[in-house]
Amino acid sequence: MSRRISLNTGNDDVEKILLWRDPVKSGIVLGGATLAYLLLEWSHFSLLSIVANTLLIAVSVAFLWNNIASFTGRQGVPVPAVVRHGISDNQMKSGAEKITGAINKLLAFSNRVFTGKEVVLSAQVAGVLFLIGKVGGWFTSLGLLYTLIVLAFTLPKAYELKKDEVDRFARQAQHHTKHNYSKYVEPYVNKIPRASTSTSSQAPTMPSNVRSSTATSSHTTPVMPSGMHATADPVPLSEPKKVI
Repeated sequence: MSRRISLNTGNDDVEKILLWRDPVKSGIVLGGATLAYLLLEWSHFSLLSIVANTLLIAVSVAFLWNNIASFTGRQGVPVPAVVRHGISDNQMKSGAEKITGAINKLLAFSNRVFTGKEVVLSAQVAGVLFLIGKVGGWFTSLGLLYTLIVLAFTLPKAYELKKDEVDRFARQAQHHTKHNYSKYVEPYVNKIPRASTSTSSQAPTMPSNVRSSTATSSHTTPVMPSGMHATADPVPLSEPKKVI
């Protein structure tokens, strides 16, 4: 029996909609996305014109609704709290922290890719970008967006229903991938020269014979006793006097 999964979207309502916890709400959202896609794809209106006309209709309806409500004593248009009161400083700081963390992770990943030191990672990124370019040529931007929405509503639920089978297949595929990589790809990857990460230049080393002669000359300097002092012009020693 399959177990429930979690998408970690940060919003329980979004997770419930994508995982079809409430089939009515999920169906309404997916149906609305499908209707919007069909209107944008089959009509001769651009996205900007449709958004502007939709907002125009919303503003007109809100104006008439509020004026009629003021005469009849009924409640006006139900405006969301975020529109009435705005965003607080804590909410703004929390959102900024989340965005900053995501941006830093993306920059760190980009740094790993652009340095070119991880051959496997660079090959994986190049392969994904190649596939995205190929798929992007098959769909329009709007069609690709709608396809991603449909996948978001189908793949998580399908994985939840067939979790054990999918996990077993994923483990087998990972095992075969690692085996084939270590057998066919890794020997060639190890032969690729790596760029040196050190930027400091090493000082030229002296030959061993030169180092030994230098050390010898430095250590054979005569040392005078502590009671004697060296003078600039040494005085020659006189011959010893004869004792009669």
